[in-house]
Amino acid sequence: MTFASKSLAVATALACCLYAVGSAAGTKPPVSAEDLYKLVLISDPQISPDGRAVVFIASRMNGPLNRYDTNLWTVSTTGGTAPKQLTTDGHASSPSWSSNGHTIAFADDASGTSQIQTVDTASGTVATLTTGTQSSVAPLFSHDGSRIAFTRISVDPRPPAQIDFTAAGFTPSPQQKTSDIRVINDERYEANGEGYTYDVHEHLWVMNAGGSGAAALLSDDRWPETPVAWSRDDKRILFSSLRHATPLAFENDLYTIAATGGSIERVASPQEANTAPAFSPDGSHVYFLAGGVKDSAEYPALVRTSLDGSGRETIFGKNRHLLGDWVLADLKMPGAVCGPIVAPDGKTIVTDESGPGVTRLVRVDVASGRFTALTHGGEASDCTASSDGTRIAYAYADMLHPAEVYVLDARSGKTTRLTSLNSAYLDSVSLSVPQPFSVRDEAGFEVPAWFMPAAGPKSGGPRPTIVAIHGGPQTEAGETFFHEMQFWCGLGYNVVLVNARGSTGYGYTYERALEGHWGPPMERDVMAVVAAAAKRPGVDPKRIGVTGGSYGGYAVLWLIGHTNRFKAAISERPASDLATQSMTWFLASPNGLGGNYAWGKPWDPHSANAADSPFTYVERVVTPVLLLHSTQDTETPIDQTLDEFSALRQLGKTAVFVEVPGENHDLNRTGSPLHRVERLHVLADWFARWLNP
Repeated sequence: MTFASKSLAVATALACCLYAVGSAAGTKPPVSAEDLYKLVLISDPQISPDGRAVVFIASRMNGPLNRYDTNLWTVSTTGGTAPKQLTTDGHASSPSWSSNGHTIAFADDASGTSQIQTVDTASGTVATLTTGTQSSVAPLFSHDGSRIAFTRISVDPRPPAQIDFTAAGFTPSPQQKTSDIRVINDERYEANGEGYTYDVHEHLWVMNAGGSGAAALLSDDRWPETPVAWSRDDKRILFSSLRHATPLAFENDLYTIAATGGSIERVASPQEANTAPAFSPDGSHVYFLAGGVKDSAEYPALVRTSLDGSGRETIFGKNRHLLGDWVLADLKMPGAVCGPIVAPDGKTIVTDESGPGVTRLVRVDVASGRFTALTHGGEASDCTASSDGTRIAYAYADMLHPAEVYVLDARSGKTTRLTSLNSAYLDSVSLSVPQPFSVRDEAGFEVPAWFMPAAGPKSGGPRPTIVAIHGGPQTEAGETFFHEMQFWCGLGYNVVLVNARGSTGYGYTYERALEGHWGPPMERDVMAVVAAAAKRPGVDPKRIGVTGGSYGGYAVLWLIGHTNRFKAAISERPASDLATQSMTWFLASPNGLGGNYAWGKPWDPHSANAADSPFTYVERVVTPVLLLHSTQDTETPIDQTLDEFSALRQLGKTAVFVEVPGENHDLNRTGSPLHRVERLHVLADWFARWLNP
């Protein structure tokens, strides 16, 4: 069965299930930009050890305060009761259950610095366990419930100002006594959404679960540490850290340390990238993903090893399965791996896998490496399991539903939805039901796509169409709720989502096909999809626009530099010049995204960087283009847009630059509520000007 026929079956089922929504589409308003304020964003479902309840994060946009309110909620896994809100201050995150299920630890930043708190699930009583000026995050109960491991974050104080105030002849203010000049020796000194990181230190601490006594610092050096798991006997803590300087991106190691402190022991691995660890049930081994860093398309292997690295076994090898949730939309960040959750008998592992346009929960047989799908269609992520492994909680979304909390009975395979916090909203709007299709490209690949017809009062007659290209490129469009795309449909546009070569979910070969030449293969795939979409009923072939962000922004600039097919374009946070982009953040190393110096050394004038850069073809552009970029973006810095915009205007092209202050690369997913809604209106005004919906 082809991708299109499989997804069509899922879409048909979705349409039937959503008949109550779609049947009255003519009387219901379409999705609006401001509907973001009505959505409840669900994340981080954590099932209790006995499997009877799930605690999760429910996030809503707070309009007056222009922030996100994040609170803890619980829901029974047996059904019949409504979800219960546990916290109300809007600052909770990272919940963790005690072993008896009576207490939940979490981080709360209402005081301005994040502190560890607990809430009694019966009485709702909240206690604060940490205080001070340093933030404490990521609490993790020991198995016996007596201790909590967590990360405490410290920031180096500002150094003294290098000035002789006596010689200068004045008495400095307290602020003048310290310097705001930054002397940086680390190549990676900042991170998107975090700001400067070179002077920030994240260390592993342990405290008594009741908060009595002083918390103990387990290590104190420059390297960051993130606690992952306690050993079954609670004697050691497994954590993730990279404890050496490197010019390479994506390296990582795993370590253990005694829960009382002492020497740090590395979990030996011949690979450079080691992530997603979990203890075996008896604590003698560690399971984790292990891969290299030179091939950015590589799917890591799942391995098991003893703590000293001996007896290493491969559960499945490289480039066979891509674990994690790589479906891209605007209601959550992609990439996280759930688990891996090792069954109490050690025979199977539950995790999530990126599939063709979906993220599915899977069970992996440890002996054979065989995969069994536990969910089908949609986006299943953030899984956790009860102590006996019989119940698995997870978040699940599809193209017509934002994420809700579900539970899976691992014995029967039955799934049950536990929350419906977005049902009232969904009942109030008309939605576009996506229609999957695919085309065959010149390389023989089947290129997957979805056609989302216009919805609401402007859906009649031949409509203008927007082609949306996802970022990454190593993510994928898929079967999840995408508010922005429903917004376009509600304005009277058809939308086409396309997974061109380079997308995840379709196998290593399909993803690898884009490495080292980002432009031409993508162009051929996208244009083949456009040609097929233009023949569909309800499409005005003379009014087709194109939009995309990050790599999608790169793709937009590449396309309008090589074809006049599009009537208007929007490029957000693009990479336009690969020579300069290759020196920033995730491309800032010999093994940056695209492979090992994929286009040649960026300082080599004879490299292929120019040939694969949209900036090289700026003189060819005739399509009106809007370029949008945020000032705090460190993944594709704003100079990538400024250079493109300046060149376009100097050449007399039709171009507009929109600058969004104080936001980072993920404006459309995590930006301030006001800016997220304003962004949609700015983009809508541009397309309305040229596509006349």
